[in-house]
Amino acid sequence: MATGIKLEGIDEILTAIRVKLGKAADRVENRGLRAAGEVIAEEMRSRVNVSTKRQTHIRDDIRVTGVRRREGAKYVLVGPGKETGWRAHFLEFGTKHMHARPFIYPAFHAKRRQAMQIMAEEFRKGLRE
Repeated sequence: MATGIKLEGIDEILTAIRVKLGKAADRVENRGLRAAGEVIAEEMRSRVNVSTKRQTHIRDDIRVTGVRRREGAKYVLVGPGKETGWRAHFLEFGTKHMHARPFIYPAFHAKRRQAMQIMAEEFRKGLRE
């Protein structure tokens, strides 16, 4: 779905959280990831075109998944759900009958710094708790 972001200096914050909170550190990490994902999701919702058809719109189906883990790295997926996901690539990349009207990459690009700041702030809050 989206490209991963590597935060510089976050490893030290996460290490401090894990030392201080132990198992409760997972909750802090998960809260930060989901909060950052919501920032991107809101931007996607504001950028996606909405049709006049009476159907579930992509805007109403943009979701942030629960935290997942692959090879030790945690992440969340942000984007359209199963109901409208199959249509999203038509907007993002266009077709031979329609120009592209991208919303996923532009939303990510516009809000990635804010998402990283929110994630870092959530981690700092976890240290203060």
